[in-house]
Amino acid sequence: MKDNPEQLYTLLQSIEGIVWEADAGMQHFAFISDRVQDITGFSSKEWMARPGFWKTRIHPDDLQVVDEYAALQSGAVKSRTFEYRMMCADGQIVWIKDNVSVLCGDKGACLLGGIMLDNTVAERLKALERLERDVLKLNSDLTVTLQNVLLSYLQGLEALFPQMQCSIHRVKNGRLVTGVAPSLPADYMSALAGVDIGKHQGSCGAAAATKQQVIVNDIATDIKWTKFRDLALSYQLKACWANPVIDADGVVMATLAMYYQESKTPTEEELQVMERATALLRIIMENRGKTEIISETNLLMMQSQELAHFGNWRWDVQHDIVSWSPALYNIYGLDPQDFKATFAGYQALLHPDDRTRVRGIIENVLHTREDNNFEERIIRPNGDLRYLRSWAKLKTDSQGMPVEMIGACLDITETVLQVQAIEQRNHQLLEIAWMQSHMIRSPLTRIMALVELIKDPSNTDAEKAEFLDHLLTSAHELDEQVKRINQKAENTG
Repeated sequence: MKDNPEQLYTLLQSIEGIVWEADAGMQHFAFISDRVQDITGFSSKEWMARPGFWKTRIHPDDLQVVDEYAALQSGAVKSRTFEYRMMCADGQIVWIKDNVSVLCGDKGACLLGGIMLDNTVAERLKALERLERDVLKLNSDLTVTLQNVLLSYLQGLEALFPQMQCSIHRVKNGRLVTGVAPSLPADYMSALAGVDIGKHQGSCGAAAATKQQVIVNDIATDIKWTKFRDLALSYQLKACWANPVIDADGVVMATLAMYYQESKTPTEEELQVMERATALLRIIMENRGKTEIISETNLLMMQSQELAHFGNWRWDVQHDIVSWSPALYNIYGLDPQDFKATFAGYQALLHPDDRTRVRGIIENVLHTREDNNFEERIIRPNGDLRYLRSWAKLKTDSQGMPVEMIGACLDITETVLQVQAIEQRNHQLLEIAWMQSHMIRSPLTRIMALVELIKDPSNTDAEKAEFLDHLLTSAHELDEQVKRINQKAENTG
């Protein structure tokens, strides 16, 4: 092989990676195989003619690798593998895995030689998986808006594909709305807001209308972009690929678009990334939508509980852990920060006369597994007495063992007080009726009898005068009884 340089050269050029040899400082390349142009976009002549060219192509965030290469000059390590990103001629980024060896000549001069392998697909896949994990974690934080979650995801995608510009448009009522894009011009995004979807309404409009992927390699010639061609070209946008984001019910929620400032056909890797991104967006948007519905429902339920004076509770029987809804704390007049809900604490808040009875009801639910409802009285910390109607239901495991008890309490104090007031009023009315039928009847009967005696002609004047005195006394008695009845009636009203 040494005697046949052409055969050696042919062999080196046939190797899949970039075979190279340079001085210890990586300033001058003595040899670099033609494969370098396929991977980086720069010819081998450019690499060898420009001192320090290698360093200029290393990604700014990976420049520490320069010092690591220089450390090989010490001779302590004869070979090492380096991994870093390199910027290509077209602006793309490739991940390089460089297997480097120290080559020492007969006169002690040392060179470096190695094989640079294009590890982009594997590394970009790892980076994409990390991005997906980070975005899903971010989406689980409800303090972060959906727009910021989507924006973060698109920024991550654009970092992996620097020439790509991404956007997401929500779709509502047959229109593109609420666009999100990290690098596209704001005026361009605003111009698309409110556009009707349709087969000739650009890539996004067509994807939303047909529910299919739309690949436009050249905006300048594609019929789908007739209405928006001048707009897109004015911002140097020349290619646009779009995917519809469809929910489980088959409704298009949004569109994902990937723009390029050159006419471009997607590679297999780029198509796979589009599919992955679309699938993740569906998960994010559906989960966030469901979470928002649940949050709104919980808020409405809490507001309803507040208005209805209705609270619910849960008792983990096996671990004796009790949880109360906010409305239940309000019913009991307690602050969640100051009171830890426990079964014993609940018992202590019951009216002393109800504790034994209520404990028996709860124990009966545990033993019989039958639901129960009952009334109980509690005493708030400020001394107020409240009346509750409560429900209790036991949940068991597959073996029938108690797992948790759930229940609810309705504050019926106002109703009970109203009923008590009505009962008291009815009692007073009954007393008035009794007074009318008994206390008035006695003096009235005497008056009627005295009148008959006075009318009797056989009675003397002296007797009649006596009868008149008795009549006057009975009349006064009757008047007093009437006054008492009127007074009681006024108090009852």
